[in-house]
Amino acid sequence: MHRIHDVEAEPSPDLVRVVLADQWPGWADQPLAPLGRTGTDHAMYRVGADHVARFPRTDGAAASLEREVRVLPAVAALLPVDVPSVAHVGRPDGRYPHRWAVLGWIEGRDAWAAAERVADPHGTHLAHDLADLVSTLRAGPAPEVPVRTAGERGGPLGAVLERADRWLAGAEGPLPAWVDRAEVRRVLDDGRDAQDAPPTYVLSHGDLIPGNVLVRGRRLTAVVDWGYASLADPALDLVAAWSLLGPAARQVFLERLAPDDATWHRARANAVEQALGALAYYTPRRHPLADVMARTLRRVLAESAARPGTLPG
Repeated sequence: MHRIHDVEAEPSPDLVRVVLADQWPGWADQPLAPLGRTGTDHAMYRVGADHVARFPRTDGAAASLEREVRVLPAVAALLPVDVPSVAHVGRPDGRYPHRWAVLGWIEGRDAWAAAERVADPHGTHLAHDLADLVSTLRAGPAPEVPVRTAGERGGPLGAVLERADRWLAGAEGPLPAWVDRAEVRRVLDDGRDAQDAPPTYVLSHGDLIPGNVLVRGRRLTAVVDWGYASLADPALDLVAAWSLLGPAARQVFLERLAPDDATWHRARANAVEQALGALAYYTPRRHPLADVMARTLRRVLAESAARPGTLPG
């Protein structure tokens, strides 16, 4: 199978079948189908009609999955949209080194796969739904989740900015020639000016990008991959403004959530750092996440060039 990371566990269908037979035998005879390449953290297999098995590729992904299965029941009780249910948590053994999980299957289209080549493929409906999601997370009782710390996106911004500077310098590999470095630096400098604003941390999904958001009929139906749920800078989930929304929908999203200028600048800096790192890492690996992040970065830079230093609207 296609390798994404230099060091990773990538279970074959035969291995998955053997592990399921040993640890989840009631379902081992169900049809088994690998699921695409859009994810980077887990190898995923659909099991029958109602389940998906997730096998972490790396140690970090394994830790994320363990957090996710703990938080999913609390998140499901809180939100107005679907999140995966936990059907089974598997243990590592001599054949596969990580804990793994079987989750409930949720129907819906990946927000990236559903995007046509138009500015706002989902109209403004998705903007309202995402604003409701973020508002509900911020207002609800927070389950036991970690707090984002220095060095993590959504934590104190200084280390995120330093990492973005390293991506610009080629630390992970060359960036595509189309990246406007001057405009990137302007966005990052705006973040530097805003990094001392002391945010009140809020419950956040942490990774609202295509692949983690499912839509149907232009409406948000489900949010998956909760392994990075945390208490974080409220700027973190605002990254959805560029990862998922075009200009008109972005305006609606921002109007609904009403961030102040400092929060908005930190959100753009987080979006840019994530996009730069993914472009440098995944472009040579020919992974679709590079295309997802290219679109995010183009949107941030186009907005910055049109309205330098000012909140849209």
